[in-house]
Amino acid sequence: MSSPNPIQSLSPNNSAGFHIEPTNICTLKCAGCARTRFIQQWPQHWQNHSIDIQDLMRFLDCDLTGKKITLCGNYGDPIYHPEFHDLVSEFKQRGCDIHIVTNGSYQKTEWWQQLILLLDARDSVTFSVDGIPDNFAQYRVNADWPSIEQAMHICANSQVQTVWKYIVFSYNQHNIEAADQLRSQMGIDEFRVTQSDRFDQRTEHLKPTMEFLGSRYDQQQNWKLNQSFSEINPQCNNQKEHFISADGYYASCCFVQDHRFYYKTPFGKNKSLYNIVNSTFSEILNQPNTIEFYHNLSQQTVCQYNCPKIL
Repeated sequence: MSSPNPIQSLSPNNSAGFHIEPTNICTLKCAGCARTRFIQQWPQHWQNHSIDIQDLMRFLDCDLTGKKITLCGNYGDPIYHPEFHDLVSEFKQRGCDIHIVTNGSYQKTEWWQQLILLLDARDSVTFSVDGIPDNFAQYRVNADWPSIEQAMHICANSQVQTVWKYIVFSYNQHNIEAADQLRSQMGIDEFRVTQSDRFDQRTEHLKPTMEFLGSRYDQQQNWKLNQSFSEINPQCNNQKEHFISADGYYASCCFVQDHRFYYKTPFGKNKSLYNIVNSTFSEILNQPNTIEFYHNLSQQTVCQYNCPKIL
C-alpha cells in the first residue's frame, strides 16, 4: 500500500512547523510515559539532556516566519529547560508562533510572569492536567496543583491563548464536567478532552470505559494482534511538523523518537547522520534515507501503529 498523497518535495520552506523537545528532564512519573518506562527498564542508560539553543538555531536554516513551533516533551517537560526563556525569545525573534505543552508544576510565579512577556496573542500554553485537583496526580504522579493553578491564572490573564488538556482515565471519566467548569472559572480559553492508547498490563487499571477510547485505540489493538491496518494518516505526510529531540537529533515526528520504534527506523539506525550539530535541516531533508522514509510511510511500522486513519 502506498502512502496517501505522498510528499512531492522535501523543501525546508515547505514545513508548516517544528516539534521541539527542549529537555527530557521532568519532575513527574506518569505510568504510561516513555521516560518512566525507559528509566524503569534501563536506569543505567538514562541521561538528562537539554537542547543547545545555538546549535538548534544554526540547524534551522530556513525562514521561520509564521511557522508553528511546538515546545512539548517526548520524555520531559519543556519548562524545565534551564534557558527556556532564551529559547522562546530566539524563536520569537525569528517570527514564530509558540505553542507550549506542559503539566505546569513547580515553576515560580516570577518565572511565568517573565514567560508571558515574551509571548503574544498568536501563542498558546496548554496545561496537561488529567482530572480535578484532588485526583489528577493518580496519573501525573508527583504533580503539584498549587503551582499549576498559579501558572494557569497568570497565563489566563495574559493575551496568550490557554488550553486545559484532559486525558480520560478510569479515575477521572466522571469528572470531565467538573474540570471544564473549573477551567471556565479560571479563565482558561479551551477545554480539550483527549484519548490515550498507553494501556497495557501496568496501566490497565487506568483504562476508561470503551466510549472514551476511540477508534484509534481499536485499530492499534488490531495492529498488535495481527499487524493489520487499512490506511494511515500521518501528520508528517504534509510536513505539519518535524521533530528535534532534547539530545539534538532530528526525526520525522515524536512517535519515531520513542525508543520502542526509534532503532527500527533510519533515524535511529543511522543516528549520527541526524545530529543537528553536524548538519542543517536542509541537508537532512536531502539525505537519501530521509527521502526514502517519507516516500514509503505506509511501510513503516511506526506509522502503521501510531497513525492509523481515524474511522
